[in-house]
Amino acid sequence: MTGSTLRHRLAAAASLGGAALLAALTLGVSAASAAPPPDPSYGTAPNFNNGVVNGIRGAGSDTTFFMMQKIGDLYTSAGLYGCTLDDATGETLFNGNVTLPYPSTQEEYYCQKNDNVDTTDTVDNWSRTEVTEGVDAVGSGAGQNQLCNQLSTPLNVDFARSSKPITGACSTEAETGYAKDGVPILDFTTINPASVGTSTFHDSTTGVNYAAINGGKVGPVASGWLPGDATSGPFNGTALSNLSNVDNGGGSNSTAFRIWCDTTGNKISDWGQLTNLGPKLEVVGVTTSNGSATISLTAGGNFPSSIVASQAVSGPGIPSGTTVSSVNGGGSSITLSNNATASSTTATLTFTIGSTLTQGQGYPIGVPLRVVGLNTNSGTEATFTSYAKSGSSSGCGSNMNANAANDPNSATAASGNPAHIALENNVSQVGLFATNDFPSDTVDQAIEASTSLYIESNGVYNTSPYSGSVTIGSTTYSSSKINENGKNTTTANLLGNVYPTARALFNIYRTDTVRGSTAGFLNWICDANHDFTKSLDNSTGVNFDSELNTIITGQFGFIRLTDTSTPPSGGGTPADNLAAPNTTCAPSVINVVTTSGSNTISLASGSFPAAFASGDSIVGDGIPSGTTITANGGGTLTLSNNANATSTTATVSVPGIPAVTSVQTANLDK
Repeated sequence: MTGSTLRHRLAAAASLGGAALLAALTLGVSAASAAPPPDPSYGTAPNFNNGVVNGIRGAGSDTTFFMMQKIGDLYTSAGLYGCTLDDATGETLFNGNVTLPYPSTQEEYYCQKNDNVDTTDTVDNWSRTEVTEGVDAVGSGAGQNQLCNQLSTPLNVDFARSSKPITGACSTEAETGYAKDGVPILDFTTINPASVGTSTFHDSTTGVNYAAINGGKVGPVASGWLPGDATSGPFNGTALSNLSNVDNGGGSNSTAFRIWCDTTGNKISDWGQLTNLGPKLEVVGVTTSNGSATISLTAGGNFPSSIVASQAVSGPGIPSGTTVSSVNGGGSSITLSNNATASSTTATLTFTIGSTLTQGQGYPIGVPLRVVGLNTNSGTEATFTSYAKSGSSSGCGSNMNANAANDPNSATAASGNPAHIALENNVSQVGLFATNDFPSDTVDQAIEASTSLYIESNGVYNTSPYSGSVTIGSTTYSSSKINENGKNTTTANLLGNVYPTARALFNIYRTDTVRGSTAGFLNWICDANHDFTKSLDNSTGVNFDSELNTIITGQFGFIRLTDTSTPPSGGGTPADNLAAPNTTCAPSVINVVTTSGSNTISLASGSFPAAFASGDSIVGDGIPSGTTITANGGGTLTLSNNANATSTTATVSVPGIPAVTSVQTANLDK
């Protein structure tokens, strides 16, 4: 495809010097201009230009709504430099092979035949497609259901914004992954409720008793504060910095599963199980008697098995230098080396156990852990559900809301006290829940928010400060990202699917109904100046492809994927078990058999795409740089270089093949 005449003018004026170049750019049509570019080929990939002005609409994901609005606006604005619109003469389409299907009152919606002018841009929305984004049913699943006519929609949906892969809402779904993201867990280390005040809240109906936690003076639990610690620090607990779905053998024993999915007695529901790990282990609710060396748990039960003889113990009413003399009755009581000097039924004692317990095995401290539920249509929720329940056939079911917390205050709870289910990608709703649960009570608002866990899109978190913070009273507090399986959200970890909830962000279309205008738009997003070179935006002087990079990565914090992206190793599936390929903007194939030293790669079953042709570059696991295809034998490919690794699960991709290669004839003008 030829580019815009602006580019021709730049080339023609390059040897004239700066002043002459400026003059050439400002003269419009002049002797210095090259001839206008010809009308582009009709209805062919990747642009599918048709000379018809159409409106196309996306719907679905909240994660990508604002970004796709920007991209759609950019593409629509590129139409300012598109074809010359028809007048009232009723001419046929630009290529002369299709007549106008609409009444003469709409003839301005077509391009004049063979009448390009110097401002014409033939590769960036030449047909003047207008892009809009729908919000009537938010969520990746809702968008795919609308696309597949499984959910009603007030306006036609041409593509689904989706932050999760194809759901199978219909059998003809196809996906173009144009950005990379992740779904980190968030906590609230910056909120110290004790700095707000002292809680007196105790609700016998819900069983929540904030007043009983350290006398109502609650510190920042996510930072490792434990009852008995000074609320301003230092803290004896372990700050929450990582959660895993593979620890303790994985599956139903993992910490992630026990927090979000487990509804049995093995569920993690107390912050102490995550942060009260030792080596200074705190035990709350201890009964001490003045003059007695025996202590017990006020609520009954046994002391932790990690407490043994000779360990140091301290706390109110315990003389300095006291140690454990013996543990009695399997832990039902403990005899100390000194008599207590005070009586209490609510004492918090600290035992120096000399080791650190495994996360999830910590001793409860009476601080409830609040899981914030999420909209079940959301791709963000679907990604995290798959992570939390990975490796287990029980628990969670279809979503991560099995253990979602509800209103702790029966005075403000709705009928039945349903769980708090938030929209995706907006931490501020945690603060809104707390405000509604405790009107005019900022102390308990702070306790509720500070003891919550939420999840959110990494890109949204990085670029939308309000979406990553909560407001209590007049103070706004930021949230903090927690590592997953020991990994953080670096670009390398996301692109390599090392981060457990790495995901691709897709625009999904239907192969049987995709319109020419939609196909051209999706390919325009995917192409990285490979199949065609985008032109300069005449309003900014910047190449449209550079502007796409700025929108996706600079403004919205995602990593752009294109038709030349490198495929991640091993098929592109992170620890959440949801495929997150980097190469759906170009064809890729997983589970390829490679043999080191051989120039033939194969598939155990099926065939390589017919679009993989001789001379095409090929990249992937075990494929040396600069390798091309020399022959496509269906189930085998012959390459120009020998593979340098042996594998049965390699991933290969052929860069530069358009994401959408064909449109049914009946849909070319639509």
